[in-house]
Amino acid sequence: MPPIQIITKQTSPVAYYLDLPIHPPYDARDAFDAIPMQLLPFADGLIVGWKVSSMQFVDGLGRDFKLDCPNIVITGGENRGDSPVALYVSAAFYDDRNRLLASQTCEHIVQPWESYDVPGLWSRFPFPITEIARASVSITSYGWEDPRPKETLVLSKQKPKNETKYEWKREGGVVGSYSFQKWNPGKGDLLFASETITRENRVRIRLERRQSEGLTYVALVQSGSPKRETKTFDHLIQYAIYTEDGQLCHGGSCMGMGNHGDLVSLVPILPEILESESLYLELVAWEGPSGSL
Repeated sequence: MPPIQIITKQTSPVAYYLDLPIHPPYDARDAFDAIPMQLLPFADGLIVGWKVSSMQFVDGLGRDFKLDCPNIVITGGENRGDSPVALYVSAAFYDDRNRLLASQTCEHIVQPWESYDVPGLWSRFPFPITEIARASVSITSYGWEDPRPKETLVLSKQKPKNETKYEWKREGGVVGSYSFQKWNPGKGDLLFASETITRENRVRIRLERRQSEGLTYVALVQSGSPKRETKTFDHLIQYAIYTEDGQLCHGGSCMGMGNHGDLVSLVPILPEILESESLYLELVAWEGPSGSL
């Protein structure tokens, strides 16, 4: 008589963390197809991988140009169950000095018999793709059938970075303001307010808690007092939030072109993340001549 296989339905969120060194391609075209990193337990054949997508933008002068942007993909499996599977995925890419390069978060529901996917997990990346040395992915999921419920939690080995703040200079007149710090989001709607983080646009940012139709968002709000000059400057802001153990749990980005006023970027966040009393916030804000970012 064959053994009875007990299959459980994941009704409570299961956290899954992945940190992997990755070898960047010497040519972005070598990574236009997904590069697998690891199998996922949510479905047979399901993998998490990364790839490069050629994205088209308009710069501050109205010109079209393309950037090779890194993104995370989940592919190779279907939801063969009879109920939707919810995914909350945050991803970030780092250089060989463990500095944040790009970050994004998305929520997605995979309906029964749909293929797994995580749309929108790419970040604007105006730098050489060869700088990428590591990828970090955080997946919170529920709704899938699991024959091995005790084996689904995979923890990364990352340790919290040291608190630091400095300027990061690059080619082409691009300057970055970088910081990594302990952070308590508190109970109110204002989660974080920065000092001036760019030179020319004199941008400040706020992270705010927003609610909409039962969902919770982090709003990245930019404001500043731009100088009245004929030269315009672009800026690009990337941020990532980590647990007290140093594991990625949320991230996002927002860009601005030219000298302008307020911009808002909304990124979904799990409410329990903001209930933590101790988190880490990593922030990098780039600024450069128009067309450089």
